[in-house]
Amino acid sequence: MRQRGTLFLSAVLAGIAGTDIPASAQSFPGTDGAARAIERENRAFGESQDERRMRQSDRAPASGQPETTPAQASPAPGGPCFRIRSIILQGFEAFSEKPEGYDRLVGTCATAADIAGSLNTINEYYRAEGYITTRAYVPEQDVADGSLEITIVPGRLEGYVYADGRQADNRIRAAFPGSRGDLLSLRELEQGLDNINGPRSARATFELIPGEEAGGSFVQVKLKETKPWYLEFGINNDGYDSTGEAEVGISFGYDNLFGLNDQLNIEASSTLLEDRSQKYADSFAVSWSVPYRNWLFSIDGGASPYFFVVPGINESYPLEGESYYVSADAERLLARGQSFRLYGYGGLKLTRTRTFIDSYEIETQRRHLTIGSLGLRGDVRYAEDRMDWELGMVFGVDALDAYVFDKSIVDPNFALIEGEFNYRHEFGDSGVAYIGQLVGQYSSDVLPGIEQFSIGSWSTVRGFHDDSMYGDSGFYLRNTVEWNAYENDSFSVALNAGLDAGYVAPSTLRQWSQNYLVGASLGADFAFGDHVTARLAVGQALSRPDTNPPNAEPAFEAARTVFYADMNVRF
Repeated sequence: MRQRGTLFLSAVLAGIAGTDIPASAQSFPGTDGAARAIERENRAFGESQDERRMRQSDRAPASGQPETTPAQASPAPGGPCFRIRSIILQGFEAFSEKPEGYDRLVGTCATAADIAGSLNTINEYYRAEGYITTRAYVPEQDVADGSLEITIVPGRLEGYVYADGRQADNRIRAAFPGSRGDLLSLRELEQGLDNINGPRSARATFELIPGEEAGGSFVQVKLKETKPWYLEFGINNDGYDSTGEAEVGISFGYDNLFGLNDQLNIEASSTLLEDRSQKYADSFAVSWSVPYRNWLFSIDGGASPYFFVVPGINESYPLEGESYYVSADAERLLARGQSFRLYGYGGLKLTRTRTFIDSYEIETQRRHLTIGSLGLRGDVRYAEDRMDWELGMVFGVDALDAYVFDKSIVDPNFALIEGEFNYRHEFGDSGVAYIGQLVGQYSSDVLPGIEQFSIGSWSTVRGFHDDSMYGDSGFYLRNTVEWNAYENDSFSVALNAGLDAGYVAPSTLRQWSQNYLVGASLGADFAFGDHVTARLAVGQALSRPDTNPPNAEPAFEAARTVFYADMNVRF
């Protein structure tokens, strides 16, 4: 019996590790399901880290501009004109180049109105560049010789103050890139507001007040704060049959723990409603992020143990796994304009994964990975459209105790390219919006489970849950139409409909009877006051692998119609 049991355990692991096993072992029941369950838990472990990283970096841009001095009224057209042969420009040296159009009067006979119009052009140029307090003027002079002198007075920052009279503290100094004496740039002021408004408990605006010197201004910050902490409880059915479908979660957050616009988040979840002697899946994560001027730094760590029983021929075997990770990331603002932001980022992550059957560690499944990442991301906003994108590279590093079993098919020095594009369009005041998302990944290596690309879930191709398709390369496209059907002070409901499709590139290791999925969904989001939210959704698999050709992964066997529900209560 023990020999057959050992053979069974080898068959279970072969589906994951890619090791060779006797042909007779392939017929044991439960091996395919166990292998898929372990792969699914490893992928979910990686996906949860990606979601937390995206939440940390998703800071809405500051909106609105401060009141500034309006352009001076131009003199009436007409009157005497002066032949302009040259423009003498003073004061522009603080900027990288001369303003566009400053010399447009050269060769013309300019009136006072023409000269005023030229000044307005220069002022508008600096305003568009974000230097909203920089001004051009014409000093008193004699233009009889044909030369016109224009002086630029650079707008400069003289300091920061709170609207309630408090002096600037570390929170403001860490948020705003500019210092006393720097050119006053609206782009830098917006970046500072983004940093202060990052924590959910803070809402800040600013005004410019006159400084002590010509062209100087103080930035007056108006800050409104609510309680610095939040506590949230949630329940959903997003778990899996192998480890438990009903997930219960709790999260705690605290803002400005160190007075630097920082955010601390602690999350935990478990399939508490299951018999833990038969199956469970737990997770725990802690993250802390802090912005510093044009930078955002974050550290993250967590663990994810799981357990389920694999049915054998004459006896069952307990299978358990545990995954741990710690990561550090840095992101920097590279460029910012009136309607766009561009960031560069990099990070390093350490993951540790182990698997046990009947209390014996399966060394072929031990993974110690050191993973680096580099990339660019940005967002663009125009009228009623918003576009967000990201393009990056993820790669394994042979350092910091990286380890993969010698005979493993997984390449510890893997490399992959990943990209994401999101688009949202609001249809005026109708309450209707279209949301599109395109996500893709490419790699020529055999990737570890946490880095594999998968489709078939509520966050990828809707209409699937326990069945999914995964591999080293692929893409999916999600299309959603949302409608804010009803809203008042205490209740709101939004309806949505989705149509998704995805593709996973076949490989020598795995392929299905078809390598794409198509699914659709209908859903509703509810909000009850400020503390309770709920979501109901139904998904339908429109196209999936339904046959079992030779040398292919098993056909999808779960129901074609799946349901999703969750509820969250926040304090």
